[in-house]
Amino acid sequence: MGGREHRRTLRISLQKPLQVIIGSIGSDVRYDLETRDISTRGFFLEFEKPGRFPFTSSSIMEIWLELSPGDSIFFNGKMARVVLPAEAESQGTNPGIAVRIVQIEPEEEKRLADFVQAQEDEAIKAEEEEEKKGKKTPPAPPKSNAVA
Repeated sequence: MGGREHRRTLRISLQKPLQVIIGSIGSDVRYDLETRDISTRGFFLEFEKPGRFPFTSSSIMEIWLELSPGDSIFFNGKMARVVLPAEAESQGTNPGIAVRIVQIEPEEEKRLADFVQAQEDEAIKAEEEEEKKGKKTPPAPPKSNAVA
């Protein structure tokens, strides 16, 4: 079950990865990671060995997500699921960790929603441009100068 078609929110695959910094509440230890898969409810971190992720499903994480250089939002998150290498192919994904947002300030939530919407709009526009390129009409055959 649980495939992408059952999600309640749109998940965007990003062309350029976003920097994600994760830490435990009250700890100075930070993990500098990247995501290419985001929604307004969370994101997915690809890991070759997700079992080595330094958090558990009950850990509340402090997360800084960089929307653009120098522009980050902050929220708390939890692991939503772990996709092990043996399960990844059957689920049509890569191994990794899905992180769910559990607490976010309204202003940060709006900035994230605006970012996700802008990424979706950009992807649709790029897709439409590709379709236009693929549907170009062939050039007309050259006109003959022969006189009948």
